[in-house]
Amino acid sequence: MAIISLINRKGGVGKSTISVNLAAGLAIHLSRKPGSKSVLLIDMDDQLSATITAMGGGFDDKFQPVITAEKDYASALGQGYGASDSLIVDSLIPRDRQEKVKLFRTNKARMEALEATLKQREDAPFQLTYFLEPIKHEYSYIIIDNPPSAGMLPMNSLVASTHVLIPIEPDGLSLIGLADILRMIENVKRTTNPDLNVLGIIPSRFRMMRRQARDVIGDMERMYGHLLLPYIKDLAEISAATTAGYDVFSYCSEKSQAYRCLSNLVDAVLGKLGQA
Repeated sequence: MAIISLINRKGGVGKSTISVNLAAGLAIHLSRKPGSKSVLLIDMDDQLSATITAMGGGFDDKFQPVITAEKDYASALGQGYGASDSLIVDSLIPRDRQEKVKLFRTNKARMEALEATLKQREDAPFQLTYFLEPIKHEYSYIIIDNPPSAGMLPMNSLVASTHVLIPIEPDGLSLIGLADILRMIENVKRTTNPDLNVLGIIPSRFRMMRRQARDVIGDMERMYGHLLLPYIKDLAEISAATTAGYDVFSYCSEKSQAYRCLSNLVDAVLGKLGQA
């Protein structure tokens, strides 16, 4: 069982898109193994982009009941309850498989207050850890999408996780931001979660034609080469799949660049976990 948080303090780097497609790709991998456990996708970002995409996106109203639930994830986590199967639903991804990625019913309005609520609780950074304890062993993988911040929500995710993935857009300031994230992770390892490991760095929204992007990738290879995972190109097909509420594996041809990019990433993650 692996609990994998996707973290970056900067927005717009593809965290939600990668979270959705990684969860779908892992579910497809598990569907080839009879008797495997499921994949759970947790959305810690109050924008709920990962949840909305996994429930059909803007072209399908099936996401509405999931983000306006009365018995919801945000309330249960904020009030110190443990997770239960009654909060969990099947998403629509992967579209072409019977076994779906699981999601929590949530509530957008309550998610917007969750950061402040958690800060008021004793052992605030450990609330997600306590919350997941009753159910975490029911899943092979738990993927956590996080808001672009260094606040209490990402902190809870890091404390609860076994591994971290860092999606990063290779631009001029990305190396500075990456160093800050790695310091944050190291602080969590030192103070609250010694078993936390950086699974890898994912260059995302990568544009080969931009010299600056190529230069930054070169710098990353020199400084963090052992952590670099296959990069995700800035492709129209990936954006189209996300907008349509699909995972790339169901939306795109296996021969497409988008499919190959995400498939390579899933294979690399499995290889890092020793579960290929």
